[in-house]
Amino acid sequence: MEYSKKQLVAISAVMALLDSEAQTDAYTERKYPQASNPWSLYARQQTMQYRDITQRRIIKRSR
Repeated sequence: MEYSKKQLVAISAVMALLDSEAQTDAYTERKYPQASNPWSLYARQQTMQYRDITQRRIIKRSR
């Protein structure tokens, strides 16, 4: 089977992309700065959880 130059370039680009994805870490946990007070870290987590829930509700309503 013969491929044109454009097809070969497309195939090699996809293969290069797949190879580069395999080498990266899938997920790295975010590191928070050391809080001076344990309650400030707790408050940050609660705020982010509230924002996440609120955004999900907004998206659900807009559908």
